[in-house]
Amino acid sequence: MNFDADKEKTLKRMLLNDKSDKGSVDKPIQKLVNLINAKEDYYTLSSCSGRIVLLYIPDTGKKREAEFIVRTHDLIKSSKVKSVIKELLNYVNYNNDGSIWFKQDPPIVHIGSRTLKQASDLLRNARTIGFKRNGLFEVEKRFLMELVSTERTDAIIAQDGKLLVPEEYIKTLIEVGNKKLEQSWTKIKKLEAEIKKL
Repeated sequence: MNFDADKEKTLKRMLLNDKSDKGSVDKPIQKLVNLINAKEDYYTLSSCSGRIVLLYIPDTGKKREAEFIVRTHDLIKSSKVKSVIKELLNYVNYNNDGSIWFKQDPPIVHIGSRTLKQASDLLRNARTIGFKRNGLFEVEKRFLMELVSTERTDAIIAQDGKLLVPEEYIKTLIEVGNKKLEQSWTKIKKLEAEIKKL
């Protein structure tokens, strides 16, 4: 299958059968996705604008057994912090094994390009604006890139039914996560500007 046919097939499949958790593109990264897909020599395969989660991980460590307590691709507003902590505490009391983590994940986007040079140019430009965890990981029917920003927070906050940190620390984690999400969205805007130049 050639590049153009693969692009058409991929974008049509994403439009009809979005397999993401939300079932749609995150608003902060929507414009970037549209800009990339409008380019003749590029297209997106998946994307995430970044997120904040409280994640329960069982003692087995198996990903398929993990559960999201809280998951949002938006900022957690100050008015919602108390309800987030209450939900967390209820979950801690309910589960007597495993661990609960606060995680703030950075934006990620998978992009196909027609040529190696185009992939190389985009990877280089993305790196200069802060998407530093990047790579090329497929070269058969297209050159497939993964761009990942660097804003990340991971902290264990409960273990075996016991909260390990005070509520004030959880509030601080949320503040830090919100700030890092905003920083990463600024980088998405900068990447939009770079895509326009291609």
